[in-house]
Amino acid sequence: MPARMRKFAGWDAVATCLGAMHEQQLVPSYYLDQGQIHGVKALARSLKDHGAVLADEVGMGKTRIAVALALAVNRCGGRVAIVMPPIVEPQWHKEFADAGIRVGQMLRSFDNLMSEYQANGSSRMTEPTVLLSNRFGDVRAARGMRWRADLLKNIIRDFDPHLRLGRKPAGWRHPGIDIASAAIFDRAGIRSHTKAAADKIIDEFRQLHDRAALDDADSDRFQNHSPELKLLERSLGLALGAFDLVVVDEAHKARSEWSKLTALLESVLLRRGKTFRMLGLTATPVELDVWQWENTLRRVGMDGKEWARIKPSIYEFRDAAAAVRQRWRSDEMARDVYVKASTAFQKALAPWVVRRDKRLDETIKMFNELAKDGSSYRKERPIAVEADELSEKWRQVVFAAEALSVIGQSAAGTTEARARLTISNGHGVAGIIDKLTKQATGGYSALENKADVQQLNEDLVDDGVKPLDEQYGSRKRKQRADFWKSVLQAPFVNGDASLFDHPVLFAATREIEAHTGASEKVLVFGRFTRPMRILTELLNARALLRAVSEGKTWPHGSTSDGEQDALRVAAGQLGMGYNRQAIDEYLSGKYRDFEKHRQSLRDHLDAFIDKASVDKSLKLADLLTEIGRSGLRPQSVVLLARAIEPFLPIDTPLRPDVVLDAFIEVVRALQGESGDENWSSLHDMLDQEFKAPRASFARMLHGSTSVTTRRLVQLAFNRSGSEPHVLVAQSLVGREGLNLHESCRTVILLHLEWNPAVVEQQIGRVDRMNSHWSRKLRAAIGLHNADLPRIEFRPVIFRGTYDEHHWSVLSRRWDEQRSQLHGQVVSDGDRANLNSEEMALLGSLEERSPNFSPLPKGNRGS
Repeated sequence: MPARMRKFAGWDAVATCLGAMHEQQLVPSYYLDQGQIHGVKALARSLKDHGAVLADEVGMGKTRIAVALALAVNRCGGRVAIVMPPIVEPQWHKEFADAGIRVGQMLRSFDNLMSEYQANGSSRMTEPTVLLSNRFGDVRAARGMRWRADLLKNIIRDFDPHLRLGRKPAGWRHPGIDIASAAIFDRAGIRSHTKAAADKIIDEFRQLHDRAALDDADSDRFQNHSPELKLLERSLGLALGAFDLVVVDEAHKARSEWSKLTALLESVLLRRGKTFRMLGLTATPVELDVWQWENTLRRVGMDGKEWARIKPSIYEFRDAAAAVRQRWRSDEMARDVYVKASTAFQKALAPWVVRRDKRLDETIKMFNELAKDGSSYRKERPIAVEADELSEKWRQVVFAAEALSVIGQSAAGTTEARARLTISNGHGVAGIIDKLTKQATGGYSALENKADVQQLNEDLVDDGVKPLDEQYGSRKRKQRADFWKSVLQAPFVNGDASLFDHPVLFAATREIEAHTGASEKVLVFGRFTRPMRILTELLNARALLRAVSEGKTWPHGSTSDGEQDALRVAAGQLGMGYNRQAIDEYLSGKYRDFEKHRQSLRDHLDAFIDKASVDKSLKLADLLTEIGRSGLRPQSVVLLARAIEPFLPIDTPLRPDVVLDAFIEVVRALQGESGDENWSSLHDMLDQEFKAPRASFARMLHGSTSVTTRRLVQLAFNRSGSEPHVLVAQSLVGREGLNLHESCRTVILLHLEWNPAVVEQQIGRVDRMNSHWSRKLRAAIGLHNADLPRIEFRPVIFRGTYDEHHWSVLSRRWDEQRSQLHGQVVSDGDRANLNSEEMALLGSLEERSPNFSPLPKGNRGS
């Protein structure tokens, strides 16, 4: 029988616990700063009455606040489920570990939970805090997967043996299902909410249409959203046990009522009593318009009646903010309407929303005091590609793309007619050229194609591109289309060749190297993997050629066949001749020196392994001993040396303590991914990532990159003296779960987004607490305003193309979002160079903007 749990003492008890968190040793004294302490206490007050949204800006420590709240609920006898995208699981484990608590590995699926039952019995049913994937609600039991339905059928059998029709088991089922259903039956004997939930499932099962078809494993029952699948989802919830609090990380995701996240929150998870609460974590509760407040608030428990009551205040504030943004200098009535609407908006949302923004951050306050002119600590500095700077080849491409758009889809083809819309990202034009030359570039791998599909599925925001109205063309229109296709294709032998010469990639390369030349790391976000790969190859090729010309070492003894196109293009861009034989001879000579460094590193690792067998006080001694005893020792040492190498200086002798520290960091990163301390498993991860050495001045992450690789690259990128110096990340991978702020303050937006919330997430990778920028700012005290370091975000904009329209739409949406979430009346660009009278007027307006800060009014700042 499952272990008994204490009854949840309620939200007053949670508030009391948080009020004395340090006296009760709930979390270490250093764990939360004052702003976070005020935030978690404000949440506890809100949760007494209903759900809540924690909407702190990106990088201000929402996760730690949620951990402290979860631990307080646990301390008061309650259970907590934390629902999250799988990519952020390591961050949650880290934050719990920093609080002195170890939580179990994330449950990702129905099968995962049944395997836990098979291995460990019902332990997860009573675990105080459970981490769940936001896809855990994706339960499938249709044809070919019908065995999963046996969980529901077992519950029917155990609770009502007389109810036979429709509960015939499948031919095979997971062994954990019988253990889970038995645990549910036992639980119902001691928990009334479990018994009531099971009884309701049985009552609704009786009402199902044509129950006999449920016994046929080949029937079309248990389809998505079917009544019987909903009953199976709720049965899965019984196997998880009931919860008092559900925390939803990235709560703005998958807003649809048909999404699997919605199924998890509203169907699967079992709510324990009337004190059950939902907490949403999101820096962007609205992304594109105010109607999204409804999705966000309904997700945490607001009912339709309450939404109808506050809805007018929300829409009136949107309209007032739009008006005052246009006329704040000249229209007193617009200002008055804004202030009244702001007050009503804040009153409507304040019971539900807690939000700390960057204006409250001590580093931002310091910057504002130093800058004095109202300018932002973030600096928008576009990378402009001007039409008059184009090469002759790319002028041809632009002219041809424009001509094909005029000719239209019926004669030119849909993709070709839309080529002008994709000129700047390079992805579309490269694909058209491959199609016209009947080539598929070998470098465009199946994994990259899969990553692009994932990205497109993630990009749910309408791009504003409407189909062209046209009539079907004649033969002449087709002939003209063929002519312009030939013009578009003529300069390049294949799609990759067009990308190597792409003006956007060349401009981005030039600006990236300006930053790295000043000892700054650069984070680049894109959406399409092919141009991102070409950019990465170009950056590495140029870095190699510069190393050769400057007489420096390079971590390879020769160039590979796959590098030759990039090296030839890079040499041309740098004004160098290219001779592969000469380059390889130079690399071979230098590699001998580099190999001495690697051998020294391997010798240090071997020495640690030998020492660990006799000195158990050595850090990770047990793991080092396991490496020594395994038959994989020689291979493991080589792989570990490759993993550690980026963290160590090349031109100075290696110190044992530095090598050991780097070894520990790499191992912790691997263990954080798997939860496994077995060396054989960790070795397999290293083998996957480091079997072959690679150039690492620039690295690329995309949707098909393994989680292990992502975490190891993050670890290296966050160290100021180590490679990679440039990280090129596909948007869906890099914008969540990877904190990249420790050595970087520059973000380049290679491919523009439509959703400002996505861009906020991207910039938020470097704009976080205790960032590289904040350290540079503290070191810059006393400098003139113009010399103050800033976080830079640099959109790449191809002037005279669709890019300019794209950026204008994104900027407008971004301004609207800032007014909703930041109380910012005008954009950052419009704030510069205001006179003293304008600054005072603007300041008085923004002081009366909505403010959901948990801090006492006197401490909120401006």
